[in-house]
Amino acid sequence: MSFSQDVKGELARLEPKKKCCMLAEIAGFLRVSSSVKLLGGGNFGIVATTENAATARHFKVLIESYFRNKVSMEIGDSQRPGSRNRRVRNRYYLNIGPEEKSVQILRETGMMLIREGDDYFSDGIYQPIVKAKCDKRAYMRGMFLSCGTMSDPRKSYHLEFVLDKEQSANDLKKLIGSFVELSANITKRGENYVVYMKKAAYISDMLGIMGAAEAMLDFEGIRVNKSMHGEVRRMMNCDSANVDRTVAAAEEQTSWIKKIIEDELGRALTEDADPETTLRECSEGLRFLEQPLRDVAMIRLERPEASLAEIGESLEPPIGKAAVNKRFAKIKAMAEQMD
Repeated sequence: MSFSQDVKGELARLEPKKKCCMLAEIAGFLRVSSSVKLLGGGNFGIVATTENAATARHFKVLIESYFRNKVSMEIGDSQRPGSRNRRVRNRYYLNIGPEEKSVQILRETGMMLIREGDDYFSDGIYQPIVKAKCDKRAYMRGMFLSCGTMSDPRKSYHLEFVLDKEQSANDLKKLIGSFVELSANITKRGENYVVYMKKAAYISDMLGIMGAAEAMLDFEGIRVNKSMHGEVRRMMNCDSANVDRTVAAAEEQTSWIKKIIEDELGRALTEDADPETTLRECSEGLRFLEQPLRDVAMIRLERPEASLAEIGESLEPPIGKAAVNKRFAKIKAMAEQMD
């Protein structure tokens, strides 16, 4: 089961205690997932669809509990393209007819309103339903159960609501933005409008707001783990880069020192001299250097892997990295003068 399905499974297990929250959640679900059928005689029927069995059962019970009616549920083939090759193969239909208060449901959820004495169907979120903070949470929970999805946080951070009405998308964006330090964006995808967020902190907050506490904890655990792994990788890369820079600098500094030694010993050596001179003998080639320069040069020859800081700590008295670097700059200048 995907992370998104786990989230929906957790949300579908929640049971709103307050009547206002029950209505808001039902309204959020029906706003996206339902269609209205004209049955004649001024009667309407509602058909809400979902491919999630837990969601279908949840709203069947919720609608029946709030409106004190009966909702029939049917199962059919999924209409999603390519669904027969996926795990999701069924589509669940919740049917509400005139005798089961379909018109009352449409009016109370704000899907059917009156203007100038005539009924009309609205496209946006019915604001009187989402005045209280708890109702906003419930409404977004209903919408997510209807049209929401999110990627596995192990791979990427992405949560979205796919809506078919621009007004609904704009209203949902505003609803999300009514929570402190939370926002979403809208993009057009084919004929649909997608309200989405990609920032991990926003997604975590959204899970908490909708009531998916377990999913939020799992999300945060994955997020922290990824952050730690990322930090370790950065540290390893940084350490590797530092080692590479240290080795390259040490090789360059050693070349300057050897150049000075060879230049000095080249004038003093005879033809009979042993070509394999020891480090102690090579130090004779540095005898004309000032003692501070000679000290760092000798340590570099003895410890080619040492960093500037380690060389500075080996001196008596110890000096800082910047001071060691200045001494090597002088050695470099002397070596360049010998060209």
